[in-house]
Amino acid sequence: MEATSAMVASRKTQETEADPDHPVLEIRHAKKRFATPEGQEVVALDDVSITVARNEFLTLLGPSGCGKTTLLRVVSGFEDLDGGEILIDRQDIARQPAYRRPVNTVFQTYALFPHLSVARNVAYSLEVARVDPAEIRRRVGEMLELVGLAGFGDRRINQLSGGQQQRVALARALVARPKILLLDEPLSALDKGLRDKMQQELKALQHELGISFVFVTHDQEEALTMSDRVAVLGHGKLQQIGRPQELYRAPRNVFVARFVGESNLFPATVTQSDPAGIALRLSDGQEVRLPASTGNVLMVGAKVRLMARPEDARPATGKNNAGGLRFQGRIKQVFFVGAHYKILVHTQAHGTLKASLPAGEDLGSTPAPGQAVELHFPPATLHVLLDEEAGR
Repeated sequence: MEATSAMVASRKTQETEADPDHPVLEIRHAKKRFATPEGQEVVALDDVSITVARNEFLTLLGPSGCGKTTLLRVVSGFEDLDGGEILIDRQDIARQPAYRRPVNTVFQTYALFPHLSVARNVAYSLEVARVDPAEIRRRVGEMLELVGLAGFGDRRINQLSGGQQQRVALARALVARPKILLLDEPLSALDKGLRDKMQQELKALQHELGISFVFVTHDQEEALTMSDRVAVLGHGKLQQIGRPQELYRAPRNVFVARFVGESNLFPATVTQSDPAGIALRLSDGQEVRLPASTGNVLMVGAKVRLMARPEDARPATGKNNAGGLRFQGRIKQVFFVGAHYKILVHTQAHGTLKASLPAGEDLGSTPAPGQAVELHFPPATLHVLLDEEAGR
């Protein structure tokens, strides 16, 4: 999907009028509670602060009930905050009704009108705003071309595929030229092949238009693939925000390490700490030394977790004995996933470990349940975390 020159020119004009160095969206200390039928309260947002830059694709990632959809709804105006501020271009909009906010939302169910044509669905908000009919026709045609549906304007919604319906929902949300587009799990109903295709097209569209996208998902792969930055929410709190690579390789706490990707977490104790690095001892007696940049400044005796990603495991050989961690065990289960084997290995000291080994890796034979194996995690792949559950 490529934007027309007119749409791009319009977007560039809006960017020039706004301060390009200031965030388009600022969420400051957002708080929201909901009452339950039992008379209790659920904390949906607990002092959450997030900024969104211009032309940024920011994803809100977290498990069900973490607060990500609530945060989207308070930005859109469908929920009121109990405390905090929401600013768009430095203007506090927390008390503005939804229809006055310069944002639009694409919902998980698309919420299209089945009795209207594709063109009338896209034009709906402009018709309500009583925009000149000639301007409506021009902008609707522009948007349908933008999302690859030129020539589909007279079709009914039930004559479209799931992917085409998703594009109509996007066109309808974008035709009003919002400053921010909010997307509430809009790809969840699509099959994997179409979902992967729409991920690529959404990201290309966002970059072409220069509109800030705030995208909600519980799918970590989707978040890492599409986003400039990812905000991980859990227990109503912002656990960590950063580039996908940062969250994956340097999670701030155990919650993020467990939710973003798969991980092996080993309890350990700090036995030495100095400007050059830290030394750790695992419960099985293994010791490992890591550079200071690997983790936080920690006191001797501190209890930590040492994170090792499954894909960083390699069969232990005489060539990789220097540093890192080594584990002996027996394979419990094997999953062949094309280029890799995912294996679960039972160890006496640490229970079940996860490893992802390239197909053809020298294991002596094709991995199989019951096979003895020794794994090595190089020191450069290990990451230190404080030993506490975030938000508890």
